[in-house]
Amino acid sequence: MSQDNNENKKEEEKKTVTIRGVDQELYNRLNELAKRTGKTVGELTNQAYKIFLGLTDTAKKVATTAVESGKSFVEGFKETAETVVVSDVDEIEITKEEIRGLDKPLAFRNVKKLVFVGIDESDLERVKEIVGVDEVVIPKGVNKIKLLQKCRMVKRVTQAS
Repeated sequence: MSQDNNENKKEEEKKTVTIRGVDQELYNRLNELAKRTGKTVGELTNQAYKIFLGLTDTAKKVATTAVESGKSFVEGFKETAETVVVSDVDEIEITKEEIRGLDKPLAFRNVKKLVFVGIDESDLERVKEIVGVDEVVIPKGVNKIKLLQKCRMVKRVTQAS
């Protein structure tokens, strides 16, 4: 008995809809497809609507992701333009005077050995990031945790003796 009620409810949820402006050739093709598959034109139309709406939702998500990626790229580009970047060096020593002499933040990328000489924690404030460095050497007394917050893909941090 409950199965009959469910089927009646489903039938009540469906209603006749008249849609103006449907291309006659498309309707004829849909009608032929319905005959070949043993489905009704309504069933195929509902399926087509579901597919179309799914595609538009997916397209909206893809477009939103593309816009967000574009914004991230632009922000990253701006950030790079406002940062002094030292990259692709085997070994370099950086002094506190060199850091303090810059008017922009400093970033280190793809350096095998980066040695900070005579710096203190206030100098670390000017270092924005350290990425892809095999070894970073810091003077004693510099807080390693504060330094590590700026590091990504750093293999080793040591203190100068």
